[in-house]
Amino acid sequence: MEPEYFYCMRMSMKKYVIVLTALLFPVLLPAQEAKKEDAAKEQPKIITNIPAEAQYSNNFAIKSLFFNKRIDPGGKGEILEVELTLENLTDDPMDLYLFTIATYEKVEKTKSSFERPIPHRERIRTFVPYPDDISNFSYLDTDDKGNVKKDKNGLEMVKLVKFPKNPKSGVDQKTGKPYHLVDKMTIYTTHMSKYRRNYFFFNNLAVLIFDSEGKPAYRKLFEIKGKRNR
Repeated sequence: MEPEYFYCMRMSMKKYVIVLTALLFPVLLPAQEAKKEDAAKEQPKIITNIPAEAQYSNNFAIKSLFFNKRIDPGGKGEILEVELTLENLTDDPMDLYLFTIATYEKVEKTKSSFERPIPHRERIRTFVPYPDDISNFSYLDTDDKGNVKKDKNGLEMVKLVKFPKNPKSGVDQKTGKPYHLVDKMTIYTTHMSKYRRNYFFFNNLAVLIFDSEGKPAYRKLFEIKGKRNR
């Protein structure tokens, strides 16, 4: 029996650009500064944004998406089950890499300019990707100048971004290969929110799809409005 759920699509896109550069100190000799500058130029930029046109695809479409909530049999938390159906809009089969990211995100109560913005580290309370490899979404946290931020103990800080370092790791967990879309296919993903203090279940889901070359092909954000317990 098909579960009854309510969700709404948010066609907004967050852009994240992280540039890793070397720190230059004025006490360095000119030759050392030149080496540092050359190293910074050679350091590739890590682009974590998906183009606006990737919000829509002429090659495939999500025909349906449902959410289901259930209790983990082991009592560790609550599980969000996601069921989505992809439809091929072309005559040719295609290979795709897919990720779903379930989060609990705290949002401002109003859009008033007098309301204090919520810091990024506090905005996302829960972040569970599928496939479940959190390191694939962990990036060094940098300031406006590209310098890596450090905590009070001097350790480098990281942040979670809704963009995988390795897009080609979003394979079909049953086959270990890309999702092979011929006509239609239904994909199931799961996300566990573990019990803890200040517990939050998920209220957002991101769907990211990459083409056979690992290039961004599709991105949609869904707000989970309601779910049926099972």
